[in-house]
Amino acid sequence: MNIIDNLLTPGLKHGRPSTKRVPEGICLHYVGNPGSSAQGNRNYFQNGSGGLGVSAHYIVGLNGEVLRCLPDDEIGYHAGKSYGPQWNATAATANSKYIGIECCHPGADGKFNDSTYASVVALAASLCKKYGFGIDRVFRHYDVCGKSCPLYYARNLDEWIKLKNSIAARLSGTQAAAPPASASASPPAAPKPVQQPLNNDPSSWAKDAWDWAKNNGYNDGTRPRDNTTREEVAAFMWRVLIRPGGKV
Repeated sequence: MNIIDNLLTPGLKHGRPSTKRVPEGICLHYVGNPGSSAQGNRNYFQNGSGGLGVSAHYIVGLNGEVLRCLPDDEIGYHAGKSYGPQWNATAATANSKYIGIECCHPGADGKFNDSTYASVVALAASLCKKYGFGIDRVFRHYDVCGKSCPLYYARNLDEWIKLKNSIAARLSGTQAAAPPASASASPPAAPKPVQQPLNNDPSSWAKDAWDWAKNNGYNDGTRPRDNTTREEVAAFMWRVLIRPGGKV
């Protein structure tokens, strides 16, 4: 695996405060911009990220290329926002703990292609070996902040387990880094991490509104605490304001 150094300019605008730390794990993301390149996403960080000042340590591209944007021992801005009170504590320390890896993807579902998948597995295993991390120190953005990121692997728990199994197998040297075709293809010795499914109970403060929307057919009654896509927002508004009866 070839890692290309393309470090961001120091400065808060570029998401590189140059604050030193000792990494304690790895946090995987998806870029959320289907078909975009590793270099394009790196340039987005460099150009100020729309004033947000976000960054990650690595970006894995659609052809499997790996760009290093930040040194491992510096803080990046990739996992500091909580998406629910149950993640407040972990989100508050995530940036100071984790090496952020952004992953490009061809489609809106966020699933990695084979080249990206293989490089993600190789990179994560290499970092685990370098810093002595166990597979239990590899997280999704969802695990530490509650955001549905990386989207495909936040919404498909079995696929996330397969990905972690692939990393664990690569780390132990028992299997090449390639997407397993099925759950049975996963190495039997690889650990299966305990994961919590997305909570399907709305928060107490939102329950009345959620029940109203569900009972009137404005949504399908699932994923109350999950992130909403733009198409879901558009569909909700259309059902409420335009479509006669507003039913799903």
